[in-house]
Amino acid sequence: MKRVAVLLIVLLGITASADAAPKTISVKKLLVVAPAPGAEGLVISGKTLVTYSNTSGINSNVVVTGLDSNGATLWQKTIDSGADEIALAASVDSNGDIWLAGDSAALTPSDTATTQLPPDNPDGVIVEPQSSIRNDMNQLTVWKVSPIGELIATYTLTQKTPPLVNAISINASGASIVGQIADKPYVISVSATGTFGKLINVGTSKTQLNAVIRNSDGSASVFGSSSETLGGKKNAGIRDGVLLKINKAGAITSVVRSSASKAVRSWNSSDPSLVLTGSIKTGKKNESAFTKFTSAFVPSWTIRIPSNGISLVTSAGGITYGVMGSNTVIPGISGWKPTSTQLLLLILDGKGLVTSAYGATELSFP
Repeated sequence: MKRVAVLLIVLLGITASADAAPKTISVKKLLVVAPAPGAEGLVISGKTLVTYSNTSGINSNVVVTGLDSNGATLWQKTIDSGADEIALAASVDSNGDIWLAGDSAALTPSDTATTQLPPDNPDGVIVEPQSSIRNDMNQLTVWKVSPIGELIATYTLTQKTPPLVNAISINASGASIVGQIADKPYVISVSATGTFGKLINVGTSKTQLNAVIRNSDGSASVFGSSSETLGGKKNAGIRDGVLLKINKAGAITSVVRSSASKAVRSWNSSDPSLVLTGSIKTGKKNESAFTKFTSAFVPSWTIRIPSNGISLVTSAGGITYGVMGSNTVIPGISGWKPTSTQLLLLILDGKGLVTSAYGATELSFP
């Protein structure tokens, strides 16, 4: 889903404070750094905004671009192995290296056979050239790119079918990746030197894993949605949001379900500080939830906002930044009367209270 054009917003230029939240918040104009209509993901490496996009041609390639805080291009790298590749998620490690996860196809061996002379063609029959067969993108692939745009390493693991990558999380010991393969959700680890662990399926097609946080011991905290029993915990709503702890061996050690009667819930985005956001749909009512959890998955605070159900979250210095698609007025926020789905950024303090709101009427979301 192309959400980066939305996120190329100067969060760096917004001064957030931990002051007490006023009773009514007036929406301010959100400043856009630079439009990036082709970008499909955004991460921040130091002071550099890094986007990635996927291009098509003779073969599909990945384009990674570094921008400064004014939106000017600092560097650009095209990842082109000669075969098809596509990036689907990204994260940044403590050194500022960008880790991209996605799919790639194996290279087709070059034909080294002796060149044959063309046959006689006295009638001048035109023979259309045959298109080469493109291999399936069934290699789970991780690319490591330096803070200045140099491709450091490429790691691959061949699967029977193309895997879908939903999220990647990095720490000093390596990466954890979640996604779907053959309609089944999976979790997999990759060491810092590119050694893949065993691909672990979690549930069936009734479960989807959308976000992951890699823990210091190599275990993973995974978030998504499910309409089946996981870890002995049964479904309560139509579909529940789920928070899972998965150990290094791939076993589920903890399950917490976020549910509501006759509701469809899902956790879609997470931050390393365990601030999550997700969707709640009850009948025709759509909301985005923003919730801060403890390490035991106990909520510290939560807030629900009317929305189109699409939202993202990040936090820094005890301040939470929540981005959503807003299509209606919101109680407690003045000057916001969208006539269609438009982007809204909320800044929340350490207690989950909205302290500021910024809107961009020229941007839809997603």
